[in-house]
Amino acid sequence: MIRHVLQRLSVAILRLLAAGLGVLALMEFSFVVLGEAEWHVWEREAWGGVPPGLVPALPDWESLLRSRAGGTARVLALAIPAVVLAGYSWGILGARLRRWHAARLLSAPFAAFACVPGFWFVVLVAIYSYFHWQRPGFANDLVVERGPDLLAWWHAAVVALPAMAGAAAWQIRQVAAVLERETARPWVRGLHVAGANDEEIFYGRAIPRARPSLLALMDRPVPAILGSLIVVEAAFRYPGLGGLLVESVRLASYPGILLASLALASIALAATLARELLTPATRE
Repeated sequence: MIRHVLQRLSVAILRLLAAGLGVLALMEFSFVVLGEAEWHVWEREAWGGVPPGLVPALPDWESLLRSRAGGTARVLALAIPAVVLAGYSWGILGARLRRWHAARLLSAPFAAFACVPGFWFVVLVAIYSYFHWQRPGFANDLVVERGPDLLAWWHAAVVALPAMAGAAAWQIRQVAAVLERETARPWVRGLHVAGANDEEIFYGRAIPRARPSLLALMDRPVPAILGSLIVVEAAFRYPGLGGLLVESVRLASYPGILLASLALASIALAATLARELLTPATRE
């Protein structure tokens, strides 16, 4: 077990290094070849200070990265459990009621919200924020000085809602598809002949046998959620890593692009590492 953990951890580190080198190569090409800069991207002197357009209150890149990572962490803490809970519970229910194509019906509201209503949800909140607070996005000037910062969690919940919709729809369909394939195998017909009922076969045999394949779906929605955050955080002016990436591209700030890209890649790789560590333990 320890050997497997160390092996998976080494693979995750190599993946992160490969992602970092890829981003560095792209930044170096844009910074030196296209921009004709005299400095290289990996030299700390080339970064300079934090541009005022990003955030004027934070003095250095480290503080900016910690602040933005904390904002994205709140969103992921709400979005990922919601996707896992809805995806597995509704996916299992959809596979159980496969005769009525329940998986499609259960995933349809999430898919519809992710396509059109989710976009209008962003627009309506942005319009309300502009007319109510005379600024687009959230009222980030409001600061909670005492007690739990429920305002920050409310902002994170509004951002997480459209970000998790499409991922939840995909997860429901995939979980249901795995269980439907398992219940279509020849051994199920043999249990029916032996006198077992559908409920016993589905919950007592099919789900345990399909558990490795179900766990293999754990990390799949994370890249979709991170991709949605790049759009949704920028639309809401939410102080997260996705918003940092878009703002850095708009200001041509290569350090911001590099830090945001590596942070988002690290989150996706951490989810993949967690899935790889959990799946073999269940197979045993």
